[in-house]
Amino acid sequence: MKIIFMGSPDEVIYPLEAISKSPRHQLIAVVSQPSRPAGRGGKELDPPVAQWAKQNNILCLQPPSAKANDFLEELRSLSPDVIVTAAYGQILSDEFLKIPRRATINIHPSKLPEYRGATPVPQALLNGDHSTALTILFTVKKLDAGNIILQKDFAIQPKETSGDLTRRLFLASSSMIIDAINLLEDPLFVGEPQNDQSATFCKKIAKESGEIDWNLPAESIFNRYRAHEPWPGTWSFLAGKRISITDMSIEDSSIQAQSKAPLPGSIIFDKAGRKLLVSTSHGSLAILQLKPAGGKVMDAISFWNGVKDKTSARFGPESATS
Repeated sequence: MKIIFMGSPDEVIYPLEAISKSPRHQLIAVVSQPSRPAGRGGKELDPPVAQWAKQNNILCLQPPSAKANDFLEELRSLSPDVIVTAAYGQILSDEFLKIPRRATINIHPSKLPEYRGATPVPQALLNGDHSTALTILFTVKKLDAGNIILQKDFAIQPKETSGDLTRRLFLASSSMIIDAINLLEDPLFVGEPQNDQSATFCKKIAKESGEIDWNLPAESIFNRYRAHEPWPGTWSFLAGKRISITDMSIEDSSIQAQSKAPLPGSIIFDKAGRKLLVSTSHGSLAILQLKPAGGKVMDAISFWNGVKDKTSARFGPESATS
């Protein structure tokens, strides 16, 4: 079959490479987002998928809009049998869905019909789920509602972040996507309908969601940290300065057992464990690595050595005083 692949971030290169190496199918083009300014210099930078396509001499299309008539005409001229999408980042029109001879299909990292939408992996971690799935489905106009072609379950590891889990699921999709395309060679194959009554939808993640509310329980804060890594990250303020927290874990022994009713956000330095223990509304968190605004990532010891007022050090909102 003649395949066009549409995607943007680096983790979806795993299934893209698998399609490109398939002796049974032909990758005829790649579609990705346009280049955008990046870094301090504002240099135009292609998305990872576009970079891969150009390095491998694959036709690469980067339309500002997937609804543009000239783009749709170019797709028609390529006469694809199947279009595969994976974290592409644009809504597809009815006109688009009519173009491939067989189907447009999508790689979606959730156990559909759970977590339809753009942020299924962060949502699973926010909810503290212990398992998820990788689903390959037919793309229809209704969001993530098409029939399921293949679905495979995966356990979520206790400390796995959104970035870790997303990469692992798309790596697993490398073999699944070939199996899914093979199934489409049967013109009578229609997949398994989803139960719309069981559908749940992802919540939008705002950039501000990364700020820690220390009045939440330790488990809830830890799940938010996992869900928000790598974006939007996790941070708090100490003495009015923003501090990003790049590595944390739930502490087995609560600060409450070491100190009398500490306020949420209060810090104790555990020299033996080389970590900061921070109180929450229920339980404590161990902070292992931090990054002050404008600075470099450092371990807990190096950070603590730079804290001037250690006796009353407390994380909290920017306006809070220690």
